[in-house]
Amino acid sequence: MKDVRDPKKVVETFSSIKEFFARLWAKPNVKRWTIEGLISIAVGVLAAFLTFHTLNKPKSLEVSKKGAEAPIVEGTEEVNGEGLPADDPDADVVIEVVEGVSDSPTEYTGVADEVADWSNEEIDAAISERSSYISSTKYASVVNSFWESKRGVTDVAWQSMHMFDTDKKIYTAADFEGLSPEAIHAAKNEIYARHGYSFKDQDLYNYFMCYIWYNPSVMPADFSESVFSETEVKNLDILNELDTM
Repeated sequence: MKDVRDPKKVVETFSSIKEFFARLWAKPNVKRWTIEGLISIAVGVLAAFLTFHTLNKPKSLEVSKKGAEAPIVEGTEEVNGEGLPADDPDADVVIEVVEGVSDSPTEYTGVADEVADWSNEEIDAAISERSSYISSTKYASVVNSFWESKRGVTDVAWQSMHMFDTDKKIYTAADFEGLSPEAIHAAKNEIYARHGYSFKDQDLYNYFMCYIWYNPSVMPADFSESVFSETEVKNLDILNELDTM
């Protein structure tokens, strides 16, 4: 097939294209745009190359020589940093495990009849509210020895209990042997406190206010001993004979 293209026209066409670009390149803005474009392309290519190289870099796990020489044997445990190199930052770490810690309220047993239907949360709240009275009476610190030695109560649970069941059981003088005068005096007045007697003596008043079952509702002038049961009267007779305060 014969080539019909005219060589002269081809030369003229290339000359026209060359003149066009020459005139275009002579403009200042075209030079600046061209240079900026080439720089942007070069930066993009370089960034793409670095990213590709980083993402495809082979990963290796480095194990220290000391660590490799002392592997952990299956079936053993590291306790408090044992088995670690001396220069390991975790060698002196001590992990303390606390067991039996709970936010649940105290379980109260043997509480007074007046609060027997209260929940543990209600008893906790009431004891917390009345604990300030303990430091305001001379009886609390003295009678506490009674709770510890005679009743085995060493926490705040005593504030929800009666010292003696003087409304249910008739006691003898032997039952009160070894008690301090303050404990005997408190035991006698507990019989009055159960019936809402409001004590004029500030020490006694503050002492019984430590107990959450105590409700001072009857003034001395309005109080009648006729409220006492036969059991309580017999126990009062014994305690009156023993009371030296």
